[in-house]
Amino acid sequence: MQTFKAPGRLLSGGLITNYKCPSKCAHCLYACGPERSWQYIDYETALACFRQASRLGAGSMHIGGGEPFLNFKGLARVIEAAGDAGVKVDYVETNSAWFTDHETACRILGNLRQKGLTTLLVSISPFHNQFIPFAKVLGVIRACEETDLRVFPWIADFIPEIRSLDVESTHGPEEYMRKFGEDYLAALPGRYWVHMGGRAALTYNSLWPPKPLESILEDTLPCPELFDVSHFHIDPYGNYLPGLCTGLALGMELLGSTLSQNDFPVLGVLAAKGIAGLFDLAQKEADFEPQGAYLNKCALCLDIRSHLVRRGYPARELQPKGFYRALES
Repeated sequence: MQTFKAPGRLLSGGLITNYKCPSKCAHCLYACGPERSWQYIDYETALACFRQASRLGAGSMHIGGGEPFLNFKGLARVIEAAGDAGVKVDYVETNSAWFTDHETACRILGNLRQKGLTTLLVSISPFHNQFIPFAKVLGVIRACEETDLRVFPWIADFIPEIRSLDVESTHGPEEYMRKFGEDYLAALPGRYWVHMGGRAALTYNSLWPPKPLESILEDTLPCPELFDVSHFHIDPYGNYLPGLCTGLALGMELLGSTLSQNDFPVLGVLAAKGIAGLFDLAQKEADFEPQGAYLNKCALCLDIRSHLVRRGYPARELQPKGFYRALES
């Protein structure tokens, strides 16, 4: 029986409060959007996750989504849970869609500051501007200044370009390409960290030159990404998401355990034989028919896993199912 060991030590990561988001950004690793579930992590689940992460070495974490600010009271409880577990909140992420007016924003942020919030990561990019008028972002930044919260602008380099358009309106990629050049969208990952997984893999499949399938399958080594604990995430259901491998999940209680490939066939084969092993499994057990080329091995892995989910392949690590449904919509 082949086995593999789940990570038993954590460095830096974040807690995902929810997958619901008013935006449906083209680069979103977690395929968040309006169609995702309203489920928001509760205090008890957050507390247990923070405590487990702390025991495994993560003394501080960030909080993200989805959009955490879709549930103000829920977010306050998550921040409380972090404090009760002795975990420092590095920052909370937001796309600013929730902003309505200065007074309300200051009241919300002031309450969260009392709970322990010190820094707000404010998303700033053309991807977000397709759904969020920049005036809302500016409003959140002003409210942070008023309530003595630090602002982490991610990323400020885009501000001049976004400001050159009407800040009261949204602007899609076509408008940016008309103004700044046809290669604008294709060049964004060179200026802004984008992992080619989730919705980004679908977006850039037609914008970047793909690699032949044969060359990707030459990689027969185990996937080290599964064991990267430098930027892990925990989802609203209390699952550990290995590395940046969205759509794969393990219960937090399994971290540090030796697991059987029989129980976790997808994770097991990736841990033992990498993308080539997963490809063989999908062809033999689920009649997978590949494209001729992919962006990279992660895009191929995503295509295989999406196929396995559609076929109902029995692998409990293929979670959450809403992630795969969102990629189809």
